[in-house]
Amino acid sequence: MQLLVVTDGRPANLTQALGLAEAMADHVPVQIPVRIACAELALHPGLDRLPSRLLAPLGRAAFTGLPAGVPDIVVGAGRRGNLAAHALGRQGARAVAVLDPHLPLARFAAVVAPAHDRLSGEASPGAKVLTTLGSMNRLSRTALAAAPQPFPKLPAPRLAVLIGGPSRSAIFDAEALIADLARFAGWSLCATASRRTPPDLPAALRAAFPGLWLWDGQGQNPYPGLLAAADAVLVTADSVNMASEAAASGRPVFVSGQPSPGKHARFHAALQAHGASRPAGQAPADWSYTALHEATRVAPLVLTRLGFAQTAGAAYRGFDAEERAP
Repeated sequence: MQLLVVTDGRPANLTQALGLAEAMADHVPVQIPVRIACAELALHPGLDRLPSRLLAPLGRAAFTGLPAGVPDIVVGAGRRGNLAAHALGRQGARAVAVLDPHLPLARFAAVVAPAHDRLSGEASPGAKVLTTLGSMNRLSRTALAAAPQPFPKLPAPRLAVLIGGPSRSAIFDAEALIADLARFAGWSLCATASRRTPPDLPAALRAAFPGLWLWDGQGQNPYPGLLAAADAVLVTADSVNMASEAAASGRPVFVSGQPSPGKHARFHAALQAHGASRPAGQAPADWSYTALHEATRVAPLVLTRLGFAQTAGAAYRGFDAEERAP
């Protein structure tokens, strides 16, 4: 079985689509070999300003970077990825959209979107929408257990600190972050910044917390190792993706700063209702909850919508290529 992941290459989109694809592959019986491929797509010059409804009729001709042939399953994420998934779906692939495709939802075999986007309430007849609590990711239990720890052995208790930054849709409060970190006196602080983190913040954090271990930006971001080694996690309220990843650890998650109104506030309310997070003002504290692995949870539901049937001997049975819907 060929499973193609198509995105614009942005890490947030790629992580969600690839995380779902890997989880789907894990739920297919071992006697069905699965090949996962990824394609980073671009629109031809002059097309990027057109709305999705006008690009959709162009099909694969709108893109560069889209491999030849038709996969059994295509998983797209983001605008370009979901447009490409739609194009391949018209050619016979089973198409899965991650996030709002900005196209009629019924054109996809399955659509996976976070509940805080409220996409399910807008589903057109025939759409097959599955909602997640926050963002999907690749941080399965196996991945976390195998993650290398990038820092020297630091004494427990250890706090993993995931630092975001301001964006068009979310506010970022550096002063609140520093005040909240001060609540963890006696803890080892292990932090990683993001692309949006203000450039002067790392120096301010090092000055305020001399023992802080902070990723230097070289190589791959080591936050999986931080989460695996942490006794608790503190994440800034601006990032849905990082908070979702923090909750995959199963460790107490503290949220620093005030979530922006709208979808960020809805997400953090749901994460707190799940039992994963609390406001950082309540730190330190300890509690337990069911770790958040939404890709793993949703994958078998997606496979069902793609035409897989449950069996007694295996989780799911593959479909024959001749049975693919047009």
